[in-house]
Amino acid sequence: GTADFAIATLSLEPDEVIGVDISEGMLEIGRQKIKAKGITNMRLDAGDSEDLHYDDESFDAVIVAFGVRNFANLDKGIKEIARVLKPTGVLVILETSNPTKFPFKQGYKFYTNFILPIIGKIFSKDKVAYSYLSESANYFPFGEAFNNILQKNEFTNTKDTPVTFGVATIYTASK
Repeated sequence: GTADFAIATLSLEPDEVIGVDISEGMLEIGRQKIKAKGITNMRLDAGDSEDLHYDDESFDAVIVAFGVRNFANLDKGIKEIARVLKPTGVLVILETSNPTKFPFKQGYKFYTNFILPIIGKIFSKDKVAYSYLSESANYFPFGEAFNNILQKNEFTNTKDTPVTFGVATIYTASK
């Protein structure tokens, strides 16, 4: 994407950070941020997460922020992540989810189904673009269901931690 999350990982002091996105336009925005900040140990590569152009077992960690719900083939994308991770590798995913507790569940559904599309139509003249976020979150498996997908695709020690009242979830797993 635009490298915000990749830049944030620099606080962990990695030797190198490689960001991948299928959109060259998003990457160009990220490259401008990297250049403006004088970052020298990061690069952004165009690529498809379901067909990564990296050697097997070449990464210590893979972090995905709001991206796995866009994989055309979720299992293929997860298997590809497992392929490029070292045997001791760690996977961290930040992804949208749906709140499950009252009153956050009801408030979130009302906001995303009624308020957000109206705001989108007012500001962008495109109601559909703002409906996509809630629709993709509604259909994407979250919590234990997503942990099961990770486990069937070579990951262990899966854990899900809902954040922001359940609007997003952080998943961690080991290869």
